[in-house]
Amino acid sequence: MTAPAPALGEILDDASALVARVATPWVGLLWLTAAPLRLAQAHFAARLAELGDEAGAYGRHLGDLALVTALLFLLSLWGRAAFARACTRDLGAGDEAGREPLRVPAGSFAAYACAALAVEAAFYATALAVVTVPALALVAGLLAATSPLVERPSLLRPFSVLSASAGRAGPLAGLVMAFGVAFVLAAVNLLVLVQAGLWLAGGVAGFDVARWQGVLGVANPRLLLVVAAGAWLLVEPWWLAALVVYVHSLRARASGEDLRLWFERLRSAGT
Repeated sequence: MTAPAPALGEILDDASALVARVATPWVGLLWLTAAPLRLAQAHFAARLAELGDEAGAYGRHLGDLALVTALLFLLSLWGRAAFARACTRDLGAGDEAGREPLRVPAGSFAAYACAALAVEAAFYATALAVVTVPALALVAGLLAATSPLVERPSLLRPFSVLSASAGRAGPLAGLVMAFGVAFVLAAVNLLVLVQAGLWLAGGVAGFDVARWQGVLGVANPRLLLVVAAGAWLLVEPWWLAALVVYVHSLRARASGEDLRLWFERLRSAGT
């Protein structure tokens, strides 16, 4: 019998509390490892748009950018795996993780990296269809959330663990919608913040507003790509934490572990 899935509001509340507990230093680590990748992806997309039909003549240049982006992608995967391990330990043990999440086992990371690369390839192959983007983002997030549960290198094990931990589609669809809205709101706020800063800078004597309007104007594709990268960075810790909470809650309810943890917290509160 399938364990009942946690409610969306419960997941979001627990994820907010979880991020607050692991913020230092694990959110910082996640941002430090993810920011270079997001900026590299934004730069790569901007270069492709600028080159247009002539992109084929700059194959070596684009290949070098792609290689750097791939290396940064592996770095971001390690940051995601460490963050997921810190969140999982906090939910399971209820104590500080120390440095243990930094020691991501090589076999676990190899399995996660192979699965994440396959999802990333599918993303780039189907991104123009748009409709596949939320589903692949969910799969990528669940791979990170379940990575602590995979202890040995395997090509298929991460996907089998993901399938066993996915539960029902309803709460997951709710999470995708909630964080999709959060991403849009974060992007809009960042864009407004940039435009407000540009407007305020116009009152500074000697400041060349016309020049910076071309760089920071909403018509600049590079700015929009950087804003999108920044918005995802802001949302990502809560997104991963919510998926870790969902997977942990589902597995705990299936095994009865949630009752034991509830009793332990109740006993600790009474002492």
